[in-house]
Amino acid sequence: MIEETPTVFELVDRKIQSHKKWREANPSFSFDSGYAQDEPKIYISKELLSSLAYRSLSRAALLVYQDFLAKRIMKAVKRNRKKFWVTENNGEIIYPYSEALEKGFSRSIFRNAIDELQEKGLIDITHRGKGGRKPAKGTGDVTKYMIDDRWMDYGTICFKSPRNPRHKDTRKNRGFALLYADKKKAEAMIEKRNMTIRTNREKHF
Repeated sequence: MIEETPTVFELVDRKIQSHKKWREANPSFSFDSGYAQDEPKIYISKELLSSLAYRSLSRAALLVYQDFLAKRIMKAVKRNRKKFWVTENNGEIIYPYSEALEKGFSRSIFRNAIDELQEKGLIDITHRGKGGRKPAKGTGDVTKYMIDDRWMDYGTICFKSPRNPRHKDTRKNRGFALLYADKKKAEAMIEKRNMTIRTNREKHF
């Protein structure tokens, strides 16, 4: 007995029925993308990507900025029937030194990266924390940041300086700066150090 060849419509119907059974057996699977739905993503506009501020960033500043972008909580809002994405936690973003150290940044490199991002209009400080001990579960008095858009005017006369720049310690009346301000004391200290080095060498030879 010769078996009849199924028509195209029958083959398509079989595929549809097979697909329905598979979806019923795998309800949590999504065909929207190749990644899980909660996969974290970083969105960068083409305008930002081609901007002078972004393309002139140092490697450390670029990595720190990407960390800031990953900390955003994005929310879709409608304005005039159009959909826009806004940063819901803008101004409340935290990035403590303790976290930077865990990610491989030294304090000086992280500090310089923050300064560069502020100076190029990519971020700004909304609240200056007191520093000191690591915050407990995010409840400590830590510095808070916002993702800024001043970068759009970077390199032009319209560019605005940071609203709340980090205050650099330029005091000269403390530590070694105070010591070297007195030339005689500095020379005496250097001579004492050299004498100690010579004495230690003589003991070993």
